[in-house]
Amino acid sequence: MQALLLGSDPAAGLPGGWTLPIANRPWIEHWIAQGREQGIVDLVVAVGMQDEMDIRSLLGDGTRYGMRIAYLTGSEPLGTAGTIKLAEPLLQERFIVLHADAVHAFRLDDLMAYHAERAAAATICLTPGGRYSPHGVVTVDSESEVLSLVPGPSPHNAPSNLNNSGVYMMSKSALSLIPEGRYVSLENETFPLLIGNGSKISGYIPDTYCMLTTTPESYVQLHWDLLDRRLPLSISGTEMNERGIWIGKGAIIGKGVLLVPPVVIGDYARIGDKAIVGPYTVIGPYCTVGQGARISRTIVPARSAVNDSSRLSERVFGSGATVAEASL
Repeated sequence: MQALLLGSDPAAGLPGGWTLPIANRPWIEHWIAQGREQGIVDLVVAVGMQDEMDIRSLLGDGTRYGMRIAYLTGSEPLGTAGTIKLAEPLLQERFIVLHADAVHAFRLDDLMAYHAERAAAATICLTPGGRYSPHGVVTVDSESEVLSLVPGPSPHNAPSNLNNSGVYMMSKSALSLIPEGRYVSLENETFPLLIGNGSKISGYIPDTYCMLTTTPESYVQLHWDLLDRRLPLSISGTEMNERGIWIGKGAIIGKGVLLVPPVVIGDYARIGDKAIVGPYTVIGPYCTVGQGARISRTIVPARSAVNDSSRLSERVFGSGATVAEASL
């Protein structure tokens, strides 16, 4: 099985995209662990020039993950469909397309089987509930065939509660309708064209987790879902006596420290004496937390320093290059 990973649009969500840390691990590494276990061995990563070096240095050629990774970069934005068209020579007859902002636990092997059974030109993974997605809202018929995809409607004008997750299975034949060399949106142009000309576009509703990380609030919520184990991604570190406390390698915990689960302490972090950390807190690797500090419901990025006796609650720092306070 093959997957094409589309780079993120910073204007559409949080900075960072595939390198956005989730419990101290880049989302792309979480996803690769999922994908490899489900039989994905070929990966095409389409990223902007500003992200290319970070992702290449992280993933290399994929050997250490048991994958083959090819990179596709360009100096001009081509949109989702335009990027897929550019990648066409690298793609197999059927391939999965993933947006960086969809943090999910979909069974992609089940998606491929569903797509093949229906002989669809494309299959869109749908998430019920709510009436907004940056990738559009979808209506389907009784056979789960897509009737319409409305890009970015307001919640009051959405035609259904089926959100486009930004995860697709596509057949290469669908690419014949994508013009070359210009900006083309898959969601705004190509999918509506396919629906309009009678091509089969199937809707697939996985019974698994998906969160679109488009705001600081959604970024925080997926961490809490992960710590509550509703999101089944791995958490780095060693869980202490199955108590919801994960401590990374080389971490130093001072005297009289109280760790209130669920809490994650990153690799080589230092927690000062008599600090109270948690609940619902992620301390990044190489962080220093001062003596007597109290931190709860907060995400602290790698290499940060929290001063002695500080009080932090309900904050997310450093989602990408920004500092933001979440309204929880």
